[in-house]
Amino acid sequence: MPISSLHTSPTSSRHTFSWLLLIGANVVWATSYVAAKYALSAMSLPLMLALRMCLSGLVLLPFVLARRGSLHLTRRDIPQLLLLSLVGFVVNKMLEYGGLSLTTASDVALLITGESIFTAALSWIVLRERVTGRAILALLIGFVGVYLIVERSIIPNIPADGGRWRIIGDLVVVAALLVEAFYTIRGKALLTKHSPLLITSASIVGSMIFWLPVAGWEFASSGWRMPGPLGWFSVLWLAVMCTSVAYLAWFQGLVKVNASKAASTLFIQPLLGPLLGVLLLHEELTPYTIFGGMLIIVSVYLISKQE
Repeated sequence: MPISSLHTSPTSSRHTFSWLLLIGANVVWATSYVAAKYALSAMSLPLMLALRMCLSGLVLLPFVLARRGSLHLTRRDIPQLLLLSLVGFVVNKMLEYGGLSLTTASDVALLITGESIFTAALSWIVLRERVTGRAILALLIGFVGVYLIVERSIIPNIPADGGRWRIIGDLVVVAALLVEAFYTIRGKALLTKHSPLLITSASIVGSMIFWLPVAGWEFASSGWRMPGPLGWFSVLWLAVMCTSVAYLAWFQGLVKVNASKAASTLFIQPLLGPLLGVLLLHEELTPYTIFGGMLIIVSVYLISKQE
């Protein structure tokens, strides 16, 4: 081994640490759907979301207050920020986890990767960004992957019993992806003008305006029923690790790593998420589900390579 390889420069160390932050954020995000399943077994969907967003908002509030001087929000930016809070961390989360309550964590972990597909499609339609034949092909591949995950067959069918609710849940998650894509497109100007980390953190804190009354209503209407240790741990994991820590790690990692290269770490989620669903929740992965997930990954990879 060359002597030079025994010594790592400070710049190289910081670069490696940034990659570890990006990988760590995606590993944590991959666990969020299994954690949410455990939480939903102990409490209602509105209460789970209210506790998650309020707790994460409280964790991020000191950070937002400490960096408020860097926000430089104008009067025109404030309504935009409130809209991002409503769309990204209220409507989107209700659809995403409402769908999760009806379907499997494995399906959601695979489908959620398709957010890039919908974001690209909206960018071409709404923002009139340049589109190539290769990009359109990638989009079609991704939509076929989504279809296979939802249908679990080539020929459309409506399964009996619980299978029907799984399809509805998958479709609700797809609706959440459209909303998330709208959040990205709508907030593009704000996210390029200000720090994405600060805007995201401020949006999460701002969503507490909605979620605090929801939590109060849940407690007042149904009474306080203490969830078990697993329920509490799941909510705290979602709030602290999957929301606060993971977002901080992701954006801190992007300081030293180019965003296009960092996007490769996003594929950890559709690989690890379904595996956790199978191991911890004993979910079933059909060949169509696996193949559909592979198509989505290929589609997102091709789209990420577009200039």
